[in-house]
Amino acid sequence: MARVVMDRELKEGRLIIRENRFVAKVDLKGQEVKAYVPNPGRMEELMIPGTKVFVAHYPKAQRKTDYSLLLVEYNDMLISIDSHLTNKLVENALLEGTLSQFRGYEEIRAEYTYGNSRLDFYLRGKDKKCLIEVKSATLVEEGVAKFPDAPTKRGRRHLDELIKAYQEGYRVAVIFIIQRNDAYKFIPHQRIDLKFAEKLKEATENGVEVYAYNCTVTTREVSIDQEVEVDV
Repeated sequence: MARVVMDRELKEGRLIIRENRFVAKVDLKGQEVKAYVPNPGRMEELMIPGTKVFVAHYPKAQRKTDYSLLLVEYNDMLISIDSHLTNKLVENALLEGTLSQFRGYEEIRAEYTYGNSRLDFYLRGKDKKCLIEVKSATLVEEGVAKFPDAPTKRGRRHLDELIKAYQEGYRVAVIFIIQRNDAYKFIPHQRIDLKFAEKLKEATENGVEVYAYNCTVTTREVSIDQEVEVDV
């Protein structure tokens, strides 16, 4: 299946503290550094002080930190927390044709503006067009992946846009990429965001297709592993 290769070697460290949604302090063999956290989710079960993490070094970049925190070790398993990586994974899969549900489209365009939202992908084929929104999931409890781990008005808005697009003749879908390999099933996280769960169910009743895939994660690459059951 499709994969994304890390663009540089990762450095092992220990999480000191997550200062805010997007910045964490990390201990790199006695050196304290600040790292960008590329995921706005709470990730409370992962971002625990003392946890082993892996960061990438981006010196002299036009950014506030020289590092990005990309992987977390949890129960002897690596989890990717980079929410930007999921779009790259899906784009590679679409280009390679490894997502069987989305073969046969001649044009693949990323970041497509529709209505009041920018959706992740627009696909066009002979007499058919498709819109896809991609979501990143990192929370898994007893083999069940759950999204979101924080309330998401944006996620509900995207689903509303997809419902509208279906009514206008588009094929529409949401793909949840679970950035770890211990999930066999996906469900919306009702306890965290009941409105999103209700909206996802409404979406499936109004033409929106929902798929979920887990991933194999190493310090060198993240790859889509297999499709998992979806229960909305």
